Amino acid sequence: MLGKCIKNEIVNRYKPICLAYIILLAFSPVCYFLSQVVPNIDNTYITMFIFLLIAAWGFTVFGTVILICIYPMVDFRNRVFKDQGYLTNTLPVKTSTMMIGRVIVDILTYISAAIVIPFAICIANMDFTIYKKLIEFLFDLIGYITSDVSYVVVLILVILILVTILAGMLLSQWMFNAAYAFGHAFSNHKRIMSVVGMIMFYIIFQIFSVAFFWILSETNILSDVVANEIGIFDINAANRFFGVMSIFEVLATVGLVAITSWLTKNKLNLE
Repeated sequence: MLGKCIKNEIVNRYKPICLAYIILLAFSPVCYFLSQVVPNIDNTYITMFIFLLIAAWGFTVFGTVILICIYPMVDFRNRVFKDQGYLTNTLPVKTSTMMIGRVIVDILTYISAAIVIPFAICIANMDFTIYKKLIEFLFDLIGYITSDVSYVVVLILVILILVTILAGMLLSQWMFNAAYAFGHAFSNHKRIMSVVGMIMFYIIFQIFSVAFFWILSETNILSDVVANEIGIFDINAANRFFGVMSIFEVLATVGLVAITSWLTKNKLNLE
């Protein structure tokens, strides 16, 4: 059943997201062509028009990023709490299974954006060595900071940073989803209570964050990232720090998904 939920989520999301990807990828070579011909044009108005088109490509990139961040939350609201919710909430599937399916598709959406958007930027510049340069820069930087680090340790650090970023994005998204579910646990003033829920979850998260960082400082996980005496970057301490950070964010996201699932199953009031 989870596989069907994932397939259903992909089908319901792919049209606007894929359309944004297609427009961005189609616009990128045009942007490169325009950037190459603009130095050879003497007409001021044509030059201004070309620069406006290049700027439009930049707004397309920005709009795609915003779409990736906003659309999953809007889709969640529409399909669970608005008119579509009368169908979604009567499907013969557990609410928790639907939520897990959404989380998996959220992750796939963010990963696809991390692939497509940088690739479109590479097309717009016709420079595909950016990935190689980024990796070389990372290795050179780590090699400059400390000479006793293996590539495996560096790879672990990169993975942990990426997991921390991804978990942070999911955490922000599901904080909104949980707040919306909290608001719809009430019969009246759903939107106002959703805002109250967002503030409440944010404050709770900040309290846990402060306690979390205090624990890190007390256990020297945070302070050991930079050695006080010699000022050398300690990659092993960084791995510990980002490892604990990623676990904290994952657990917080799991908690929000569980809260959202419980509220949607037991306290749901559709619009």
